[in-house]
Amino acid sequence: MIVTALLTSVGINFGLCILFYTLYSILRKQPGNAHVYNARLVAEKKVKEGSHFQLDRLLPSAGWIKKAWQPSEEELLSIAGFDSVVFIRVFIF
Repeated sequence: MIVTALLTSVGINFGLCILFYTLYSILRKQPGNAHVYNARLVAEKKVKEGSHFQLDRLLPSAGWIKKAWQPSEEELLSIAGFDSVVFIRVFIF
C-alpha cells in the first residue's frame, strides 16, 4: 500500500466531511430551508417566521450533534419510525 495515497484519501475525506458539516450547520438555520430540515414543524405550524438578517444563521454550530445522540431507541421509534431505528442501529453496534 502506498502511504501517500492513503494520506491523500484521508485528507480528501476529512476535507469533504468538514465541508458537508459546515454546509449542513449553516443551511439548516436558513428560514427558506425550514420545509426541508423541519418538515414536521412546518406541517404543524410550529415554525416561527424569521425573515430579518441574523449573523448567527451564517455561523456553523455543533449543537445539533449532541441533540442527535440523546434520544433512546424507543423515542426514536415513536418520533421517526422503524426505518430510522434500523438506520441508526447500522452505525451504533
